[in-house]
Amino acid sequence: MTSQAQTKPFDLTTLIAPAGPENFFREHWERRPLHLSRDDAHYYDSVLTNANLENIISSADLRYPAIQLARNGSYLPAEVYTKNIRHGSEFFNGVPDLGQIQSEYRSGATVVLPALQRTWPPLRQLCAALEDELSHPVHANAYLTPGASPGFTPHYDTHEVLVLQIAGTKHWRVFPPPQPLPHRSQPFTPIGYALPSPPLFELELKPGDLLYLPRGYVHAANTSGGHSAHVTLGITVYTWVELIAELAGSAKDIPALRAALPVGFAAREEMKETLRQNLVKCLDLLRDGSDSERVIASFLQKIRSTRVRPQEAFNSDASVIGLHTRLKTPDAGSYHISVEQRGVVMEFAGKKFVLPQKIQTTIEEMCRRQAFRPGDLFGPLDNEDKLTLARYLHSERFLTLVD
Repeated sequence: MTSQAQTKPFDLTTLIAPAGPENFFREHWERRPLHLSRDDAHYYDSVLTNANLENIISSADLRYPAIQLARNGSYLPAEVYTKNIRHGSEFFNGVPDLGQIQSEYRSGATVVLPALQRTWPPLRQLCAALEDELSHPVHANAYLTPGASPGFTPHYDTHEVLVLQIAGTKHWRVFPPPQPLPHRSQPFTPIGYALPSPPLFELELKPGDLLYLPRGYVHAANTSGGHSAHVTLGITVYTWVELIAELAGSAKDIPALRAALPVGFAAREEMKETLRQNLVKCLDLLRDGSDSERVIASFLQKIRSTRVRPQEAFNSDASVIGLHTRLKTPDAGSYHISVEQRGVVMEFAGKKFVLPQKIQTTIEEMCRRQAFRPGDLFGPLDNEDKLTLARYLHSERFLTLVD
């Protein structure tokens, strides 16, 4: 059978077909699991195949931690299956020992390829498509488990989980969440947890099937006679906690909230009531004194800057940036520039760096023009300083060459 999914790029709609996005977000997202059984073993062939995984492990020259082994719910120490290879006076560290990996695999270990979207373009494209739609970070881990293996012990994840069964079958048991929608700072701990009996449901994932689990649902999976290959798409959601943290971070802009806590606040029991009363006042100050639009704009800029980006290609046909080299700045919504006492603060692609105050005029002109030549920029910088700034911002990928 030829999969319909192979004829078009994968996105959320293709991934959860025949269930539509509207139904998915209304009935399942953060609410309850979804199992899609498809009579199409090749549904994910354009994303990843079992042969792809074997080739990646055998010949992609991965380095730890891009390849890991797990058994009985725990990850094996890297030194068990990797080695350091000497080359002259240098070492290649964390090189997989394929013979040892094969031996551990035959003994029941699962081969894990974390964050495979970093190096496998189809998964990178899928994660980018999901991030564009969801606005939440997405990563892809691949798992190869031998036959008759228990895999991981029962646990829950603190991210939303989409399981794509690539090859073989795997038996899943799913249990109710002991804590609904756990935050990423609230990982599963087996201490004090008793596995309910019977499970909420059990199912057999076959090639082409999909399983969605909201964060918090406890699950365990094992293989029977044959091996299993699957990809887990993890969606690490931003919650209201993160937005509130952004608001709390703006407290430093309010002078009254920069005042010291009362003397002896940690040593005197009677200070607790004073702290409680003042905390209420602080919350009022934060509510009334914060610029909510600025807080939201700053938060959104950080989110946009960390999205999965298209894989860049190395081009050897390049010249050193000169005064007449055409450069361009990124889209306006993908960065934020502010002027503070310490200098010009630039936030871009998840990074923040501070530049001298004297470059403010030049930076502003770069952003206003969007495309420019360093030699054409006005401002207090001489040509040498303009080149230094342009080359630095290009090295940070804030500036790119105009084709």
